[in-house]
Amino acid sequence: MPFALLSERNGSRKFLRFEIEDFDRETRQTISRTLTVKGDPELGLPTAKDEEIYLGLMKYTSDYNGFAEAKVVLQRSALFDLMDWPKSDWAYGRLTLGMQRLVGVRLSYQNMWRDNRDKQYRDQGAFGILDSFHFRDQKHPNGNFSEHASIFRWSQVLFQSFDSGYLKRIDFGLQRGLSTTARRLYRYLDKHFHPPHHRSVTIDLARLAYQHIGISPGIELDKVRKRYIAPAAEELEQAGYLSRRDHNERFANIRRGVWTATFDYETAHGSSTIPEVTDDKAKARISNRLQALSRRGISTALAVQLVDRIQDEDLVRAIRAMDEQRQRGVAIRSADRWLTKALQAGFQPSPESSTSQRRPERKLFRRE
Repeated sequence: MPFALLSERNGSRKFLRFEIEDFDRETRQTISRTLTVKGDPELGLPTAKDEEIYLGLMKYTSDYNGFAEAKVVLQRSALFDLMDWPKSDWAYGRLTLGMQRLVGVRLSYQNMWRDNRDKQYRDQGAFGILDSFHFRDQKHPNGNFSEHASIFRWSQVLFQSFDSGYLKRIDFGLQRGLSTTARRLYRYLDKHFHPPHHRSVTIDLARLAYQHIGISPGIELDKVRKRYIAPAAEELEQAGYLSRRDHNERFANIRRGVWTATFDYETAHGSSTIPEVTDDKAKARISNRLQALSRRGISTALAVQLVDRIQDEDLVRAIRAMDEQRQRGVAIRSADRWLTKALQAGFQPSPESSTSQRRPERKLFRRE
């Protein structure tokens, strides 16, 4: 569920509330879940641009330390490169405002915040997104910036969720070029597509729009369909993520006031597949290696290729070299490019960084 408004204007709204009844397949019970979002008393609710900043910080953290710790050393110019923002006075000012809103926002979950360690949904009370941030840049009279290492820190509750593995890898490059509505539609669908088996999703349109996309319930469903969901789906079609469907095929009127929407995963998108194996131990081995790469920000497409083609010892050396660089504070903008170069050039970690000379892959490729 979203924590930010769909637009850049937050007006006089003080909070957002989303309520949903869902069937939990593990407990086989219907659970009522509620999310309440309260904005900073002075700055108000987070907006679409603040959500963009949040996703940029997620990507930056993934590249920087693979979510190994809540404290992240930040170079603002590198973050702007990730988000495709100009290095301008506007960008520096807008980032500061966004960080302040992310520190000030409070989220209250009821039966919705999933503790991935014991697979249970728990009430967490209220918590923020960021605990703190500190920008150390200096602007000179001539208008230039001297950029020093800045810092931000994820909130403890949110980072515990990251640390327990409750993260969904997304195509950051794809979502960066989408409108806010299309981006939220993409993030929802990407949780429910499981190719090669589950490539189609059909959902009640009202539930999708009001509870998952964050469209105001005061907007008529017919307008929601035409002005929001249909254009967002077309964006994802043009991006090659969704298969093309005629408007009348995508939306079905079940009865008066009740519509469904159907979306199909485009087979050509992300065509890499996990090597097909039947042995349970082999499946676990592949899964462990993919998870280790994913935790370090490696895309699924590249991870599948590496697991299929690269020897474990070579992969371990390259990953340890990447981990060591991040521990030293080196910002790695593209984890895919860095690891590919490390494998090609034979990068190795320093001797003192190795914690296990005997079967080091056992620690690196541990099951989470």
